[in-house]
Amino acid sequence: MIKQQLRMEDDFTLEDDLLELYGNSAEQTVLHVLNRTYDDVVSEYGEVPKDIVHATMLLVAASYEHRAAATMQNTYIRPYGFDLLVKPYMRLTSGDTNEVQTVTEGSDVKIAFTADLPDGLLLKDVDFTVKVMNIINDTDHTYEKAECIQMDEGAIYVALVDTDELGVGQYMLRLTVFIPDTDYPSGTRKEVININPYIRCIG
Repeated sequence: MIKQQLRMEDDFTLEDDLLELYGNSAEQTVLHVLNRTYDDVVSEYGEVPKDIVHATMLLVAASYEHRAAATMQNTYIRPYGFDLLVKPYMRLTSGDTNEVQTVTEGSDVKIAFTADLPDGLLLKDVDFTVKVMNIINDTDHTYEKAECIQMDEGAIYVALVDTDELGVGQYMLRLTVFIPDTDYPSGTRKEVININPYIRCIG
């Protein structure tokens, strides 16, 4: 199948070892992105879904065609369409240490978040925004600090999320914090923190 993807003749064997390396590497990369094992995928779907195979082949072709490291002229990272193919199969938690909370579309959900900040700072002490993202259908909504609810002493805040707006899928948070820092001309530095709230919205 790899040779078909690369439009090679079957009797061309000079680079077979290289193709095997690219194939194995692409498979491991896809499983890493999915946060799953091969057995886990087959157990859930009965086979490896065609979308996952397709995404793997895109990586193989990309590795074959772009053998050198990225340069300013070649900033290629991942082939177009890869993310769209794998997103429906991504698992954000192993299920061993974090229990996924399931909510029904149409309901509102409170999502609490916090962050470990330097110099004893709490979220109440800094400006921030939090983007709530549905990684399955690429919808999102950004909340300003004033739109969030401060809890306790200000280390924890809560965003009130309308699931009608974000839809069905896995939710993730991207917290952007502006920390006072005199070394920067603006007087603040920006830190971006990705947070998994372990929330899945179902229809």
